[in-house]
Amino acid sequence: MTLSEMHEGNTAEITGVIHEGHHKNGHMPGVDHNGAAKLREMGFYEGQKVTVLQNRGNGPLVVKFQDTRMMLGRGLARKILIKNNLA
Repeated sequence: MTLSEMHEGNTAEITGVIHEGHHKNGHMPGVDHNGAAKLREMGFYEGQKVTVLQNRGNGPLVVKFQDTRMMLGRGLARKILIKNNLA
């Protein structure tokens, strides 16, 4: 399951970040190949807890992690893998 699929108010543990696929001739067209690196720079690492404060099904999510609230684009949220909801 990815962070973009979580319901508002739920908390989960990050289990990993999806690394973009590659095509036999290089990168796949239309894929942001800096997404995984950007998420690591923002502090999204395996083992961290994240709570979804707002997820309306389209547009950005509002999440809380490391005592910080952050808006996260849906595309990046789809790259964050999570474990079963914790609360």
